[in-house]
Amino acid sequence: MYTKGMNATEFRKNLFQTLEEAADGRTVIIEYKGRNFRLEAERGAQSKLSRAVRRRALLVDPDSIVGPDPEIGDLLERRWREGKSGR
Repeated sequence: MYTKGMNATEFRKNLFQTLEEAADGRTVIIEYKGRNFRLEAERGAQSKLSRAVRRRALLVDPDSIVGPDPEIGDLLERRWREGKSGR
C-alpha cells in the first residue's frame, strides 16, 4: 500500500487527482490544523462502469439510422445533377 502525505492546501489544489489516487488503492494522509486525516477508498467499491444503468435512449427504430435515407439521397443526387448541368 502506497501512502502519500500532503497539507490541506495541496489537497485543495489537487482534489480530483488525489481522489483518483485514493480510488486506485493508495492511502492519502492530509494534514490540517495539526491533525492528520486519512483518505482511502471504501473496500469493495464498484467501478463507474459497473454502476452504469442501461438506458433505451433511441427515439427511433434502430434500423432507420443504419442505412442511408432514400429521400436525402435523392435530394443530394438531384442537386448534384443540377450543379453538373449548369457548367
